[in-house]
Amino acid sequence: MATPLHSSNDNNVPANTPIENDERVLYNKGRNSSDGGGGNMNNDYVTHPELKLSEEQTQHKLDNLDNKITQVDNKIDYKFDELDKKIDSKFDLLNSKLDAQNKLIWWIIRLLTAGVVLPAIAYFVKTIFLK
Repeated sequence: MATPLHSSNDNNVPANTPIENDERVLYNKGRNSSDGGGGNMNNDYVTHPELKLSEEQTQHKLDNLDNKITQVDNKIDYKFDELDKKIDSKFDLLNSKLDAQNKLIWWIIRLLTAGVVLPAIAYFVKTIFLK
């Protein structure tokens, strides 16, 4: 007889016994399977359903974070648009004030010019034609 092999469940298995036909070596057969594989595997590995759940939770959190980032981005865009409008309105106000001031300055220059030129022309006409 061959030397028996020792399985993880401490049952003797004769050598050259096909594993797939031996019901004694099934994963956690007859044991509590809630310990994640037993032994040192308690916190090191997850099952597919646990992994899927974790992925779904992580994706949900990422979606929430993405939504929050989008909201903050929209708020920032709105604030920059408002700031841009305020700056534009300040420049428009400044331009309108400068235009009004330029018109006033031109009117003053024209009046002064007319006040100097017309008497000068009148003096020259009087001097040349009335002498």
